[in-house]
Amino acid sequence: MNFGVEFGAGAGLAGLAAAAAAASCAHLWRSRSVGTLVLSLRACAAASLVLALLKPGLSVREPRFVKPRLLVLVDSGHSMQAPARPGPAAGGPTRLAAAAAWLGRHRPAIEEQSEPLLVSLSDRARVLGGLEASGGLQASDAGFHAADALLDAAEASGSSGRKPERAWLLTDGNAAQSDGMEKALARLGVPVDVIGVGPRRRGRGAAVLELKTPDFVFLHARFPVEVQVEAAGLEGEAVRLTLLKEGPGGWKPVESRRFRADSDYEVFPASFTAEAESLGRERYRLEMTASSSKPLAGRDFGVEVIRQKYRIMYLSGRPSYGYASLREFMKSDPNHELVSFVILRNPESVSFVPDHELSLIPFPAEEIFVQNLSQFDLFILENFSTRRFNLPPAYLDGLRGFVANGGALLVIGGEQAFATGGYKGTPLEELLPVTLASAPEDYVRSRFNPAPSSLSHPLLGIYETAEQSRAAWQGLPPLFGYARFGSVKEGASVLLQHPREKTGAGQPLPVMALRPYGRGKVLVVSTDSTWRWRLGAARDWKLASFYGRFWTRTVQYLTGSLDLSKVKFAPVPDRIPPREPAVFTLRVFDEGFRPAPAAGLELSVVWTGPDEKATSVWAREKEPGVFVLELTGLKEGGHRLRASVRRNGKPWGEDSVRFSWQPAGSQPPMDRQFLDKLARAGGGRVVPLESADPKELLAGLPPVREEFQVDRRYLPWASLYWLGLALILFFTEWAVRRSRGLD
Repeated sequence: MNFGVEFGAGAGLAGLAAAAAAASCAHLWRSRSVGTLVLSLRACAAASLVLALLKPGLSVREPRFVKPRLLVLVDSGHSMQAPARPGPAAGGPTRLAAAAAWLGRHRPAIEEQSEPLLVSLSDRARVLGGLEASGGLQASDAGFHAADALLDAAEASGSSGRKPERAWLLTDGNAAQSDGMEKALARLGVPVDVIGVGPRRRGRGAAVLELKTPDFVFLHARFPVEVQVEAAGLEGEAVRLTLLKEGPGGWKPVESRRFRADSDYEVFPASFTAEAESLGRERYRLEMTASSSKPLAGRDFGVEVIRQKYRIMYLSGRPSYGYASLREFMKSDPNHELVSFVILRNPESVSFVPDHELSLIPFPAEEIFVQNLSQFDLFILENFSTRRFNLPPAYLDGLRGFVANGGALLVIGGEQAFATGGYKGTPLEELLPVTLASAPEDYVRSRFNPAPSSLSHPLLGIYETAEQSRAAWQGLPPLFGYARFGSVKEGASVLLQHPREKTGAGQPLPVMALRPYGRGKVLVVSTDSTWRWRLGAARDWKLASFYGRFWTRTVQYLTGSLDLSKVKFAPVPDRIPPREPAVFTLRVFDEGFRPAPAAGLELSVVWTGPDEKATSVWAREKEPGVFVLELTGLKEGGHRLRASVRRNGKPWGEDSVRFSWQPAGSQPPMDRQFLDKLARAGGGRVVPLESADPKELLAGLPPVREEFQVDRRYLPWASLYWLGLALILFFTEWAVRRSRGLD
């Protein structure tokens, strides 16, 4: 106990008055001739006035001990209903019950060194009060939304009167996916220690937690594969993670990474580099093995491979309007790398000077058909005669191998092509979707309007709707000149046909026919007059884009880009944590593999559960081309999502993904990765509940400090009577002086 002096409100002005009174007293004491009685009265009156103005008080202060405020956050999400220990779920305490029991058991030690504030967290924060409320903790049907709940907790603790100096979070780490956790922890503003609740491991095994690959990769380019693998029960063992790629001979290793498990639970991050070697979907596999045993974890995934640029070889037998128009169009597209040759000097052309003195070089047949053929994606032969240049069979055989290995071949007719050009009986005829006519003269010079066979084919459905495409084909100007054929080969598709003519076998005469060969495609266009379609824009502005659309789609289709699915699910982990809603991401791309705008998109997603019951799922657009799906009410077992997209009424693409899900009662282990991340961001540490020592955790708090609190106050001079007493004394002093005849 100690004492102190306090002054009331307005002590500043009162101090000035008191100073004036004190000065007056000092002046009076210098005039001692007035007598002792008068001086005593003056002094008493001045003292009474000073006390009346300053109103001093006497305070009695008692010491008290102030404990630091501790914020105790308890995860009450639905995953905390799972058993706290591994083994049969029946009869065991839940994780929430185990957390409450731990708090109740150590309540005296905690309250001795801190002032705890208990807050329950799920989708939001609920302030419960002191630790005596821990027995009433109840699990929520909602999941643990870490970012939102921690923001709520920060506001609740700030409004409770005293700012906490440290926080504990008791959780199993199975939180709903959300952004902004770091921001929420920064808003909380105190170090956060994480106490992990639940089984620490699932048993000996592994699982792929996270897999990141590009949505699309370019052909012949190298791309990264980033993965995080969970390893449990492998302490002291050597772990090997291998990336494999599917090829013609089966799975072949690409790269391997080696690790050593130093604890009972490890999360291994690894990155690999793979090379896209073939157009379309390439399949890969991740395998994890330990101590030369069978694979503990495996994960298959695919990567869509597209072309960054189309490398095109264009070989024309002679200059023409068709060659000039198509060459100009292809060179104007930055996605095309075009190498073109046109024959200006034929072998039969007579020259009276040596070749080295001519500006026109001889036809580089060997460079085109042997040395550089494999560098191209599309090879175009237009009105070209193999007989005139006497090409060796090996050159044409190389062209056949080029197509069989995935290359594309476009053969455009003319007066020097097909049977006239010497294709019959060569490997080139073997590639074609038609057999050639027996007559050497197979080219007919006449006008005609080709008829599309089916507008559902990607090469014929030029515009967004079938009606627009049909109107465009009907409005085109006629073509001039076409080739006769013997028959259409089995497996070939006739896309455009002559309105009247027939093949030698009595079939409709193809003007444009398509055939797959090996891994590649071969397209025949029997006329070199498609440049007339480009001139059609002068007559009808609606046809202005037809020529460009047709040849763009032709290049994309023959090289395989048009067949690529532009709908893709983001990779999902092998095991979806028991968090609801489970969130998935779907991406939709346009023709150039850019994010597709929502206008004109019709998205259908079907979710099939373990009971094979199909349910439609609504997809929410998060940003252009990115859609988010949220699933609730999941059942234990395997699930499948299948998405299909139509754009402007036409099929655009589809994708599917499979995953397994375990409910809260299936003993999901602690999400150690989430707990470590949260502790690092919160500036604390992670401690399992079964080994958590409250004394060690409380050591992170500031010590209990001693403060003095006013217990009682005495205010003897707060009454107005003191002011009255001062006036009476001043009047008495004046009366005494006057009675003695003093001034």
